[in-house]
Amino acid sequence: MWQIHFNATNLVARHRGTLPMLITCPHGGVSNVPGVPARSGREGCIFESSRDVDTNLIAAGVAQRVLEIFGEAPYVVIAEFHRKFIDANRSRECGFEVDAAAPFYDEYHGTIRSFIDEIRAETGGLGLLFDIHGTAGIPSDPAQIFLGTARDEEDGISRLRAADPQVLARRRSLRGFLEAAGYRVSPPDPNGIEVPQFNGGFTIRTYGSSHPDGLDAMQLEITKPLRTDAVERGRLVEVLAFAFGNLVSRYADSHTLTAALVSRCGAFGP
Repeated sequence: MWQIHFNATNLVARHRGTLPMLITCPHGGVSNVPGVPARSGREGCIFESSRDVDTNLIAAGVAQRVLEIFGEAPYVVIAEFHRKFIDANRSRECGFEVDAAAPFYDEYHGTIRSFIDEIRAETGGLGLLFDIHGTAGIPSDPAQIFLGTARDEEDGISRLRAADPQVLARRRSLRGFLEAAGYRVSPPDPNGIEVPQFNGGFTIRTYGSSHPDGLDAMQLEITKPLRTDAVERGRLVEVLAFAFGNLVSRYADSHTLTAALVSRCGAFGP
């Protein structure tokens, strides 16, 4: 059986794949950071110090199953440092508080940037990014998985949406695959307003396709029962692997629907 092998530098695990897909996981790490105390929170910054339990297992598990199912591996970047020391899904100003943390934060984002550049160079700018997070959920919304694309400002899938306005509503969309597997997905309306808490963080807004050097990017917030129960986690890994792989073949390959629409209507830049 083929096995994905991760290399790690500065507490950032990564795998250089071949598919035009990048899976990121900023908050699943458990490691202390040498010389870095726990953050206390800076004025003007959204502060959270708890880790997204087992999201690292989901990210790595999905990548492995994608390889086994489709014969090619995605690119993967996983933060191994605990969020209480560094929050990799925040800006530099809010992500860490002492200079000793900078090399670890920069390693995470530098690796993402280099992988995105490589994917874009291989595909003429096409590619998908999936940012994996965890949540306890919210009482007002019974969803098990919250999707975020930063549509309110820096639309993470602006290129995809231009090529296919129903990209989130189709039966063969990410939402469609998840709902077909029985999961409750938010927002209820695929073209509706995303839940503000989960509508896409720094990663989606920085590396999404609203930027000319970005990929079409989506954030997934996964509720705790799906992450911490081994059986539920395994089932979700399987569903996400099939969904991600199918979306790549549909939207991120030079012979896909997206590429055809781009060539016809010029929706994407070079």
